Amino acid sequence: MRHLLQKTAIATLAGSISLFAATLPTAKEIQANMGMGFNVGNSMEVPNNPTLWGNPYPTQALLDSVKAAGFNTVRIPCAWDSHAPGGKITDSWLDSVKTVVDYAMRAGLYTILNIHHEGEGGWFQSNIGTSVNNTIDTKMKNYWTQIANKFKDYNERLIFAGANEPGPNINTWTAQHVSTLMHYYQTFIDAVRATGGNNATRTLIIQGLNTDIDKSVANAPVSTFPKDKVEGRLMFEVHYYDPYQYTLMTSQQDWGASEPIQPQYYYGDYQKASEPKRNAGYNAWAGSVDSKIAGIVHPQEQFAKIKTNYIDKGYPAIVGEFGANIRTPELSGSDLNLHKQGRVQWHKDVVSAAKQYGLTPILWDMGNESNTGYDNMAYIRRQSSPMGKVLEVDVINAMRGVYGLGNYVNTGVTHVEDFINGGSESQSSSSAVPASSSSAIPPVSSSSERRNCDAVDPECYNVGIRPSGVRAADVKFHREGNTLYGTGKITLFDMNGNLVRTSSKTAGKTEMQLQDLRKGHYIANCGGTSLKIIAK
Repeated sequence: MRHLLQKTAIATLAGSISLFAATLPTAKEIQANMGMGFNVGNSMEVPNNPTLWGNPYPTQALLDSVKAAGFNTVRIPCAWDSHAPGGKITDSWLDSVKTVVDYAMRAGLYTILNIHHEGEGGWFQSNIGTSVNNTIDTKMKNYWTQIANKFKDYNERLIFAGANEPGPNINTWTAQHVSTLMHYYQTFIDAVRATGGNNATRTLIIQGLNTDIDKSVANAPVSTFPKDKVEGRLMFEVHYYDPYQYTLMTSQQDWGASEPIQPQYYYGDYQKASEPKRNAGYNAWAGSVDSKIAGIVHPQEQFAKIKTNYIDKGYPAIVGEFGANIRTPELSGSDLNLHKQGRVQWHKDVVSAAKQYGLTPILWDMGNESNTGYDNMAYIRRQSSPMGKVLEVDVINAMRGVYGLGNYVNTGVTHVEDFINGGSESQSSSSAVPASSSSAIPPVSSSSERRNCDAVDPECYNVGIRPSGVRAADVKFHREGNTLYGTGKITLFDMNGNLVRTSSKTAGKTEMQLQDLRKGHYIANCGGTSLKIIAK
């Protein structure tokens, strides 16, 4: 009942009624607390299977490590289209995403959940035309309605972002292209608001044109933005990977007869006089070094534009992605050390400029920690043990220093369990405690309440295990050791939505054995309640 007493009734919203919902803080109030952020990239946005690009499924340990490293925000890029046969997102995928969102929320992180489109054929962001495509518009409405309903009662630390980098194939943005994009954003906003609950006042994020600062400022003033039913709940997003030749370009490029050959830049602010064309300040058009390209002046100039054109006009802003590759195997020895020094300074410059002008900088991490390829942007370990170890300590310390945090020491985190704020306590959930069957059961936290842990899940806090002092008969769907008990059919899915096991009700009860599961994460469902299962 403690949840119900905290809520405020709100009116009908676009035909959807939520009896209990909080009025969430404004976007400006939220952004003031977001600090610096981290992307769990190349994971949940991978089409069909989040592990296909080499990263394991995100864990609580990873999100705890993100928080402990000094980040206060996490961005979860996410695929949806490849998990939506016939336009309906599968329940198992919604539960899988919810599991990761819960990890982040439990770690105390502001959590941004988006629709990421590149790996799914660019169904949205590559198709911003001069008129609205009804198929795309319908998908935006359907997907965001389903996503929003799944998370409608989460508190203000959960934020929805409508897209990722819209319009990558558009060289020139016309007024018609901008109008089309803003129409899709209007669909996103209206779909979320119509679900009611805390979504009535949840902060939502819309993206700039290609998330490019100059294109956005030139072609998408706030006068073109979609309208919202509530005031002050929209944010604006851009990305920053400048100069491209330094941060991302993996080989020398010829951009056409009228333009000079573009070399890769290696050395950042740490200039190497013997190789001027490899310095980040080198201007291939001018044939000389321009220090403004390399140092803090450039991000300052760019972020100042965002402050003037968006933040000062009521739209708090985030740098949804930024980062720079380590230049291996191209460099080694003293050249590699010089390059790494420059990277540390580049990250510090970007974060310093973002903080100076009031933007939230969110670091892009793709998980590739091998340093043997050309896309090496891994700051926290994911692909090897121990999961969550900081790999780029110098970079993280430079960023922490901007926020006055001091050098990194992992002192752990305190979990926050009360992040569902509003709505009915009987909602379906794949989080810590199965709410629809155990509203009186507190979260499992003390060692005495972990007595039912076993080899299937030796870290089995917050997975619906029955705490001491609570009778099994009082719990409709719960776990005892290697067995699940329910009052109806039990189904077990892997994180890709594949049915792994099923049990039917027999003689008034249902049981499912968990022995011999392959290593991985699973979602068990019974009677509208979900439990997270980890097999190790």
